[in-house]
Amino acid sequence: MLVALMIVVTFVQVVFRYGLDSSLSWSEELARYLFVWIIFIGTSVATRRRKHIFVEVLVALIPRALRVWADLLSVAASVVFFSVFAYVSWLLMLNAWLQYSTALDIRIAWVYATAPIGAGLSVLHLIAALLIRWTGNEELSPPLHTVADGLE
Repeated sequence: MLVALMIVVTFVQVVFRYGLDSSLSWSEELARYLFVWIIFIGTSVATRRRKHIFVEVLVALIPRALRVWADLLSVAASVVFFSVFAYVSWLLMLNAWLQYSTALDIRIAWVYATAPIGAGLSVLHLIAALLIRWTGNEELSPPLHTVADGLE
């Protein structure tokens, strides 16, 4: 939905700028803010689907019995990272509460709010993944390092 809205706003801006020889003062700012929201919400979706980048070569060098522990360590480190990121971005959002955007005249904090929201959702997805692995319900979660498993 956010992607579609960003595309429509950008298209309208192009039509106004090149077709009508006029410019909308708010469209570029809105498209940029939508893009920021898409990135941070997309980060949490990628976390849920386990689509973030990892070094598969290192995983392949670890004995198969230790790969589960390496994966758990990786998830735990990600929880720590996203938790710290959520906290710091929350502080940044609070610091920006009195600032307003130039064209849209909205609080910049609403734009910054996507960072702690995306990071918080990522933490929730990671904790859910840890609980799923802990209880042994692997079919509920995306597969672990399938490429590395195939190297043996």
